[in-house]
Amino acid sequence: MEGWQMPSVQKRGDTYRIMVSQGYDIYGKQIRKNTTFTPPEGVTEGKADKLAMAYAYEFEKHCEGMVNMNENIRFSELATWYYEQIAVHKLKPATYANNRELMNLYVLPYIGNMKLKDINTARIDALFNELYRDGRKRETYKLRDVATLEYGTRRPLARKSGVNMNTLRTLGNGETVLKETAVRISEALGVKLKDIFTVEEVGGSLDVGTIKRIRTALSPIFSTAVKKELLLKNPVTNATTPAGEEKERVYLDAEQCKELMTFLDEFTNPQLPRVIKALLYTGMRVGELTALHWDEVDLDRAMLTVKYNLYRLGEEYRLTTPKTKSSARVIALPPQLVETLREQKEWQDERRKAVGKRWIDRGAVFTGSYGEYMAKSYINLQFKQLLAKHDFPDVHIHDLRHANASLLINMGVPVKVISEHLGHRDTRTTETIYAHVFAETMKQASDAISTALATADV
Repeated sequence: MEGWQMPSVQKRGDTYRIMVSQGYDIYGKQIRKNTTFTPPEGVTEGKADKLAMAYAYEFEKHCEGMVNMNENIRFSELATWYYEQIAVHKLKPATYANNRELMNLYVLPYIGNMKLKDINTARIDALFNELYRDGRKRETYKLRDVATLEYGTRRPLARKSGVNMNTLRTLGNGETVLKETAVRISEALGVKLKDIFTVEEVGGSLDVGTIKRIRTALSPIFSTAVKKELLLKNPVTNATTPAGEEKERVYLDAEQCKELMTFLDEFTNPQLPRVIKALLYTGMRVGELTALHWDEVDLDRAMLTVKYNLYRLGEEYRLTTPKTKSSARVIALPPQLVETLREQKEWQDERRKAVGKRWIDRGAVFTGSYGEYMAKSYINLQFKQLLAKHDFPDVHIHDLRHANASLLINMGVPVKVISEHLGHRDTRTTETIYAHVFAETMKQASDAISTALATADV
């Protein structure tokens, strides 16, 4: 494996510390596995050294090829190994992050502690039915007031609680953590858990579409176990996905988009109205917008260049290339959005001066309170709260991209132009995704010609 190094053996008193380097993860951090070896009593120092080195080579084989692992290992061990050794080299970073998040949220809480030998098709059937009925099993916790983790308090809190800085930053952006992390933070602050955290609802059934995505992420893990002769067959292959209908998508129409714009000033974060406008005017993916830097924006020429996508892996935020080669594109900016971005730049300059040395200069157009990348989940949460307040349809922040495309289609913009604008691979992708919109416009055309020629039939 690329990046693999010889095992390191260090003697520490009567024991040996063994470390194996397994290359690098998707964001360049070295992956290491550690263990210790205690030689039998009575052996000479030279013999102990040889035994330690032999043990180190066996440990290396164990890490690389799952030697000595059997059907008694737990699914969580298999999943961890799969993501650290296989998926990290095969999957696109964003896909890797999304699939691992699906495992952590929905699968591990149900079957993570089960031994492989006990997981069969019937158990996977039960897992899918449980997810369809109950959804997420593990509670997550969110700060009542993000000001609790103002910049100056984070580093001392990280040292005292043992919670890393990235986790504290995501909490400060309005995201959630597991209970054990919330407990460590509340104990370090010397306050009760309930006084600073709210519990996010665990329940809520998953729609069939989400369960299908979980199935797609789960199957390769068991396929790997079959290849490694840990299982005879993949239990996902013949599992049955719940028969319920996939959740019907709803979208904002042109009138609803116009109405939405009138409520944007209700956001307490002054950046959010500008974020919503940018998404609606450009049709960018949320990850593309949060990854946008000022050196990729030319306000004088009214254009921006999409170069990156921002994704989350655990508590880390990383930049990667866009979804496809065609996703790297230039977008022309309407005058309203140029003015909006100028306002954003002025606000950000003022904010940077107010924060001073505490500002984290990522060069991003839209940021957290101290210059860090803005979290997609935070944007979506605030967006959904505004929608609910004014009785809009329950849509996701990504659906503003759909709204943008629908507006362009209804205005008669050629499909090739729309495809390039959205960063699709080809026009067939656009036509497939927005088939229902094209069908509606064709119906409108049919009705229009029928009306126009109605008098001719008289």
